[in-house]
Amino acid sequence: MKTLFSGYPKACLTALLMLVCSLSGRASTYDIEMGGPAQGSNRLLNQNGAAVWTYATSGDVGNLSYSADANVLSFYLSPSTVAENSLTLTSVQSFSGKLGSIIVSTSQHYGLTIKAYVGQTELGELTYNEKTKEYDILQLSHNMLSEQITLKFMASPNAPNGVEVSDLSKVSLSISDAVVPLSNGDEVTFIPSLLMTANLSNYSYRGILFTLNEAGGDGFENEDGGIYLESTLTDAQVAALNTAVANDSYAPGDDGYAVDFAGGITMMVAKGKGTIKIEAETESAYAYHVKIGNNAPVEVASTMRQWLEIPYAVSRDTYVYIYLVSKAAVRELGDSGRAGTRIGRREKAHGVVYSVKCACAPMAVADVHTIADYIMGRNPAGFIKGQADVTGDGRIDVADLVKVIQMVSH
Repeated sequence: MKTLFSGYPKACLTALLMLVCSLSGRASTYDIEMGGPAQGSNRLLNQNGAAVWTYATSGDVGNLSYSADANVLSFYLSPSTVAENSLTLTSVQSFSGKLGSIIVSTSQHYGLTIKAYVGQTELGELTYNEKTKEYDILQLSHNMLSEQITLKFMASPNAPNGVEVSDLSKVSLSISDAVVPLSNGDEVTFIPSLLMTANLSNYSYRGILFTLNEAGGDGFENEDGGIYLESTLTDAQVAALNTAVANDSYAPGDDGYAVDFAGGITMMVAKGKGTIKIEAETESAYAYHVKIGNNAPVEVASTMRQWLEIPYAVSRDTYVYIYLVSKAAVRELGDSGRAGTRIGRREKAHGVVYSVKCACAPMAVADVHTIADYIMGRNPAGFIKGQADVTGDGRIDVADLVKVIQMVSH
């Protein structure tokens, strides 16, 4: 009796069945530095003048001051049985991924209590480490999805002389997997309150990582809620980036990654099949390239705001790179080839992304039969090449079939 694999070399099947792929998680450290209070607001600015924290006080808090020479913050908490004296700092930036630890760098610690929160969830109290001279809360395993970090500094009632906090310089966060797979049907839109003040050069938002070249004109526009892109990248640059990630040279969220992918957007799709949908538009001389893992990039473009769709199938959780490219005419003609009207309201905007979403599902036995029928020369109903090319080599063959069988059996 003929089997599904009749006519295929047994050695080839055996070798393919031994392929096991996994995406290794990486941890990134985010250092949120302290800065001086912005005049007339409740924000702390870093050395570059960008807002990094908001602050709120309760009870008796004094001497909130900043030393520009040392880049450190100081304040005084007076203990009281009547009112809770506290200073609360909340990060302007939100974070996605798995939070592993929080470390607060400060030289004075007598009678000080620090509690940490993610969103509305209290993680616990930080402890003072005599060896490192820092406060920390370690071995956390808290999943975050576009959430902010809050620290509440309080004076212990047992500190009769109060607490003077000086040399408060930074908060270090260890976060793994700044990019996480989108859930089926999850549409990510861009919230102005989070993105208007964020540093989008390396910013994790609801599992999507922005590594924009803000100095080059990339950024977020509040009026229409779009990510505006002026920077362009080449397929060769992104292929090299993907190779570096595969070799563990760096991972999304690392500083080196942000430099090499400046102007790009990184997301992730879960193992299985589906369609990536990008609500976007471009100038006529520009297009988006969407590279799914090792696959060749797919070009999509529209001079009108609409949903652009890219079908996919992957055998593991896979990074997706979205970036703007110049079309051939621009590469050949230079600046003279920049035809068309600027889109959007920014002075510079070759492309705008308004939202992204993913329709995804695990592979099923029916997919095995569909791919097998296609390989055997039939014309199966429901066949989508982009969802059958699991290996990403541009062909539909036995290698894809074996991968799908592995996915179904796991």
